[in-house]
Amino acid sequence: MSIEKSAFARKFEDLARDQRMTFKVIAEQMQVSAALIARVLNGSRPPTRDFVEKSIQVFGLSERDADQLRFFSDISQSKIVIEPRNEEEARKIVAFKRELQEG
Repeated sequence: MSIEKSAFARKFEDLARDQRMTFKVIAEQMQVSAALIARVLNGSRPPTRDFVEKSIQVFGLSERDADQLRFFSDISQSKIVIEPRNEEEARKIVAFKRELQEG
């Protein structure tokens, strides 16, 4: 079973790749451990507000991009459990999830 990456993790990784920064360099600039970055990105630890703000500074984000990263952090911490009552309901839920992901 694979765990889907959060929107925050995907955005963080995209920013690192676009700016050609390694996680080691990012960790040094954020003054956190590379292990903490790994835990945040794999979902075993949620990003704190301080982590998000340091990320914004390190990546030099515009206010618009900073707001987006904050939003992704907020929604990445939200977990919704849906238990369909039957197969038809399950199919509708899966279709709705795909529609959301395609954005």
